[in-house]
Amino acid sequence: MLTVENIVTAYGMIQALRGVTLEARKGEITCLLGPNGAGKTTLMFTIAGLLKPQQGTVRLEGEDLSGVSAAKVVERGISLVPENRLMFPEMTVEENLMVGAFVRMKGKKADLAADKEAVYAHFPSLKERQSQLAGSLSGGEQQMVAIGRALMARPRILLMDEPSLGLAPLIVEEIFRIVEELNQAGVTIFLVEQNARMALRVAHHFYLLEQGRITFSGLPGELEEEEVFQRAYLGSRQE
Repeated sequence: MLTVENIVTAYGMIQALRGVTLEARKGEITCLLGPNGAGKTTLMFTIAGLLKPQQGTVRLEGEDLSGVSAAKVVERGISLVPENRLMFPEMTVEENLMVGAFVRMKGKKADLAADKEAVYAHFPSLKERQSQLAGSLSGGEQQMVAIGRALMARPRILLMDEPSLGLAPLIVEEIFRIVEELNQAGVTIFLVEQNARMALRVAHHFYLLEQGRITFSGLPGELEEEEVFQRAYLGSRQE
């Protein structure tokens, strides 16, 4: 479904991604693991159109999205749940959700209303707080708003960047339950996650990114668990 081929992305003279190639298959949860500074968020931003690659292609179901603007990427069917959630704190929960539907504002209002209710069905606590300012929510609730906002664009694939970051263990369990629930409902998910244990529990396929390069691709269980955790958090320290 989503194919990334030989992507090179740089910040000035510093190459953050050095020829990354991977695939996220339709209907699956694909997970990208790697230590801090490996280039995981850079890859997410590149796929989402927020960064332009120097080289390589990003394709969604065969359509080349390389160099396409971030707004057009959303229109084509890719939505990003960013790291640290990035709420509009002075806007209500409902207003934040509707921001996610900006590419669909010319569509039927009934469809938007139905999708909003579908988000509230996934996150009942948000319905109770729909008129509350997003900045006053707990971290877990803000993460739910961020996911719901992305779903309002009706994505073909959902990019999730560190959804468990900064959350208490019980909330992390809830977020990953929601990830599985969304996938079972038909949402294809590409997940960047520092919590390797939780990520491997839900993933169908995973990649290791180290120093801007993919160093492993396989199924959960194909590497020894201890090696996965070592490389996910610390890297293999190999050039």
